[in-house]
Amino acid sequence: MKPFAVLIPERIDIEGIVNVNPSLFEEDYLRYLINMIVIKQGRMIENHELEMELVFDKKPYYGCSERYVKIESLKKGTQYPKHKKLCEYLCRDSVMVNRSRTTTKLVSIFERIPYIPEKNSFEYRIGAYYRKSKLKIEFIQDQQIIKAIKGNESKCDSELKRGHYKFFQKYFDQNRLQIDLPKAVELCELRHEGHKQYDKYVKEMTQITNLYNGIYRLTFKKNSLGRIYTNLTQLPKVYRRFVSYNDKKLSEMDVSNSVIFFMGILLENILDKDSIKELFNKDIYNNILNGESSFLLLMFYKSFENLSQREVQLIQQLGRNGTFYDEFVFLFDEYFTFEEMRDLYEEDNEDSYVGTDKQKRKISKKQLLAMLFAKPIQYLKEQEVFKMKFPELLDRINKFKDEVGHEKLSYLLFQIEACFVLDVVGRIFNKENYRNAPVFTLHYCLITTSDYVDKLEQVFNESFIEYFDCFPKTEIKEW
Repeated sequence: MKPFAVLIPERIDIEGIVNVNPSLFEEDYLRYLINMIVIKQGRMIENHELEMELVFDKKPYYGCSERYVKIESLKKGTQYPKHKKLCEYLCRDSVMVNRSRTTTKLVSIFERIPYIPEKNSFEYRIGAYYRKSKLKIEFIQDQQIIKAIKGNESKCDSELKRGHYKFFQKYFDQNRLQIDLPKAVELCELRHEGHKQYDKYVKEMTQITNLYNGIYRLTFKKNSLGRIYTNLTQLPKVYRRFVSYNDKKLSEMDVSNSVIFFMGILLENILDKDSIKELFNKDIYNNILNGESSFLLLMFYKSFENLSQREVQLIQQLGRNGTFYDEFVFLFDEYFTFEEMRDLYEEDNEDSYVGTDKQKRKISKKQLLAMLFAKPIQYLKEQEVFKMKFPELLDRINKFKDEVGHEKLSYLLFQIEACFVLDVVGRIFNKENYRNAPVFTLHYCLITTSDYVDKLEQVFNESFIEYFDCFPKTEIKEW
């Protein structure tokens, strides 16, 4: 087992602390204690961003480094005997630091919330002098500590361990799935110098080291968007170039206009209960037609019956050839000022808005998707844009959201997409190539090694032809 990378505030001198009290400290256990505060604070931001994604309302998360967290004692055969004493010592003003050339001050490594019975246990944060310090990478060598950390911090939902998506889990193997740690950390430091957001910096450093260390956190949101969330889905795209599998680069196969494509499939009314039961295996059938999804499917068909065939055919055409959002670019220019377009773009992108067609298309996609999944009283300008092409469809969409809840349209479309892309295509590709190539997910994209991505696209097209007699446009991106 290779050494375990930990995150230590740069101002903290591990060896100096140990040398002052060598009978109390073990270097690796001290590194564990400090690292756990950092990565738990980093995970707070990641979890918050995930929750915001599920409600389509991303909001910034502040004060991560101010939060207190629990630090569990690691077991090394028995409960670690010095854990409590170590934490108490680190909370004392016991480290001498230079405030200037002539004055010094005693500071604490940790601060903590006192224990209150039946209310809270001890919780800790980094002391004020060290808080928001640049992070450095150090390594734990003790194999027992490493094993205990990985056992405590790794997470995999039962649906992924034993359910019909379990084949995705096996490819999270530290010996094969790797990240170039020095290069990723170097980029993270460079990004921090630019954006100056400490919480964002901590989150990204945590994600990088977790992937390097083989701490995998795999979550399946079955009852909402049908998405699988993993280390790869949470890792910002700028770091993907440093990830490899068996020393091979990864590539993703993305479905263009996927939401619109599947809406077109539903509007064609070829996915009734009997056809789903006939086409798909038992697991997929049950996943699509669980209680709520079955009701939503029925309500969708009822709400959209006798819809204008001109609009149905147009949305199917644009969804299949991947040009749906391009159709609205010039309309956004008419309805939004340059300043409004700039603000919409720079809210989610790090480059400056200059009005290129590519940037305008990003805005078109982002705003129209937000409008489709928001309450009918929201995104009124975007509704006017959509109405220029699909007046009757917009009216039916709003009535459907009024009847069943605005969030249910997204749940229905995303769950059906997840079933076909993950259950059908992912499963077939895995069955045919599991000895030679992995398959990962990135929401509803599929990822494999670059030498097998063409094979993945072939399986995708063949599967969709079999089920729907058509397939959406796909795009391959090398990481």
